[in-house]
Amino acid sequence: MPSASQLSLIYQVLLYLNGFYFSMFAICEFCIKIVKTYSFQASFTNVTTEFAVLFLFVSTEVIRNLLGKRGNLLDHGLPFLFGLFLIVPSILSTLYFLFWQDRTLRLEQILCIIQLIFFTVEASVGMLFLCVVWKRPPPEG
Repeated sequence: MPSASQLSLIYQVLLYLNGFYFSMFAICEFCIKIVKTYSFQASFTNVTTEFAVLFLFVSTEVIRNLLGKRGNLLDHGLPFLFGLFLIVPSILSTLYFLFWQDRTLRLEQILCIIQLIFFTVEASVGMLFLCVVWKRPPPEG
C-alpha cells in the first residue's frame, strides 16, 4: 500500500489537473448551451434548468477543489472529507449533462465521460488516502 505522502501528492496532482480540465469543461458547456439555445427551439424552462445546473455544478466544484486542496495540504481530515463528499453532487451534475438534459451533443458526451473518469480516480485515491491517514499511529510526544 502506498504511503500517506505518496497518496497526498497523487491526490494534489489530480486536483490540480482537474482544476484545469474543469475550467475548460465549464467554458465549453456554457458555450454549447448558448449555441443550443439559439440553434434549437428549446423551452424557457429547459434552458433555465440547464444553466442553473451548470451554475450549481461550477460552484460545487470550486468549493470541492478548495476544500480538497486545503484539507490535503494541511493534513486535516474534516475539510478533506467534505471535499470528498462533494464529489457526489458533482458526479450527479455530470450525469445530468451526459444523460438527462434535453439534447446532448457528441462533444458533451466525450467531455462528460472524461470528467467522470477524473471524479472516479479522485474519489478512489481520496478514499485510499483517508484509510492510510486514519490507520497510521498517532504521533508520540
